[in-house]
Amino acid sequence: MTVQRTRRGIDVSDNQKVIDWGKVKAAGVAFAVLRSVRGSGKTDYQFHNNLAGVRAQGIPFDVYKYSYGTTPEKQKTEAQQVVDLLKSCGVEDCTVWWDMEDKTLRPLGKEKLTALIKVAKVIIEAAGYEFGIYCNVDWYKNVLDPTAFSCRFWVARYPSKKEMQLEDTPNDKYKPQITQELFGWQYSSIGRVDGISTSVDLDLIYEDLEKNEAPKDYSTPHAEPTYTLYRGRLAQKVEYVKWLQWHLIKVGVLKSHTTEGKSNLDGSFGKRTEAALVAFQKAHKETYSTKEPDKKCGKKTRAALIAAVKAL
Repeated sequence: MTVQRTRRGIDVSDNQKVIDWGKVKAAGVAFAVLRSVRGSGKTDYQFHNNLAGVRAQGIPFDVYKYSYGTTPEKQKTEAQQVVDLLKSCGVEDCTVWWDMEDKTLRPLGKEKLTALIKVAKVIIEAAGYEFGIYCNVDWYKNVLDPTAFSCRFWVARYPSKKEMQLEDTPNDKYKPQITQELFGWQYSSIGRVDGISTSVDLDLIYEDLEKNEAPKDYSTPHAEPTYTLYRGRLAQKVEYVKWLQWHLIKVGVLKSHTTEGKSNLDGSFGKRTEAALVAFQKAHKETYSTKEPDKKCGKKTRAALIAAVKAL
């Protein structure tokens, strides 16, 4: 049996200029989809800043690519550009959303569009990423052939032309009704979120969780440290270090595995754990009183880690 959790999300590109991701998270954003590659083939001008921002704040993220590819060759090029970008940034686990809405693609027809999307899908999935399709309700019903795909869909439908705040909830009667799994509903293109100076797309992200995974009381499989942890301290209890690593992985500043496939939840306070701790502290300045992060997991840092995981 499953239960569903809804998160408030946004999707952004360099059209949103420089984003203050600390304010964005504080405003209540719990998920972000970042534009990866522009139509020119160049990386979105704010992608690296946005990636660093969501990583520092522990905001889960995916990426999207607005597709212009009218031939299989162009689709291959677009997909490979996205893969190359993600690999170069060390992004190992995310969904690539294939944005289908450009007017040059519409006249191709369902059969050709299906074939083109599948070209990109093969390349994205072969690289180890999940593939999903973004479109609006019109494209879903009248342009694409959704029955040709078993992947998740992210669908746009705007019930209002008025500017909306992040905390505004659209009327559920306008929620897109589709036959595939609905990842998210983009319900406004003129949203306002603290930390973003321009309008921004607003989304409701849906997650199906196993019943026993439903977010209830906070819990962790490892014992909370009873003393301050830091790299170089002798005889640190493995269980305590695993507590720290588990939280750092949960909030997204420490990868679950190394590039060699080894687990980062190993109970050893090394360079990777320290770097992740510093990234977390930089995003939570209340955790240290020195000019720069103190690289120590004391009471304030543990409290901030617990709060961050509870907020997920």
